[in-house]
Amino acid sequence: MMWWVGGIVVAVVVAVLWYWQIIIAEGAYLGQGVVTLLYDRYAHKYNRIKEFNPEEEMQFLGLPLLYTLDTDFDGIILDVATGTGRLPLAMTSLPHFRGRVVGADHSRRMLAQAHRDLPQTPLVVADALRLPFATGSVGAVTCLEALEFFPDPAAGLREMTRVLKPSGTLLTTNRIGWETKFMPGKTFSANELTLLLRNLGFKNIVIVPWLHIYNQVWATKK
Repeated sequence: MMWWVGGIVVAVVVAVLWYWQIIIAEGAYLGQGVVTLLYDRYAHKYNRIKEFNPEEEMQFLGLPLLYTLDTDFDGIILDVATGTGRLPLAMTSLPHFRGRVVGADHSRRMLAQAHRDLPQTPLVVADALRLPFATGSVGAVTCLEALEFFPDPAAGLREMTRVLKPSGTLLTTNRIGWETKFMPGKTFSANELTLLLRNLGFKNIVIVPWLHIYNQVWATKK
């Protein structure tokens, strides 16, 4: 009888660990290869799962970024962990956007999905911790709903800062909510994040609630 009870306990523990590692953390503690494998696996239905609303994307993502950069911005926005092209699609849908968006992601299948909607947008397979872009080469860097899945989120922020021009703008997200208690080392408090960004040279930092489980983080070096 005891072995039967023990088997149930083991099964419950395994199920909880699986839920934590795969559903909540999306493989973040198991290495970049596992994270990429999961996104490759669900790339074909990712947009259905997320239920993106094009109008809301333009209103709460595209337009705020455009106005922050200035409507005359004609440089490059590098979207790190672009996935299926959420940010590039929001920006290229704006009639007054004059710049270019380059999407970078570690998942080839996510990029393949992005290419279907964005055939003219440059899409690059890249490691977020080793971006294939020159130091100080882009006017803006964005990274949405992905930082917590990096092997080292702080290193990811440093790398995104590296490729920014001296007057560049960073838009990223920081996960909040009950899940963060189970993601040690992957998320930051507002104070921790502000201090980290200030140490990276950002002077103007704004953190605002976004989509219930995230904060949007806007930072500029101006």
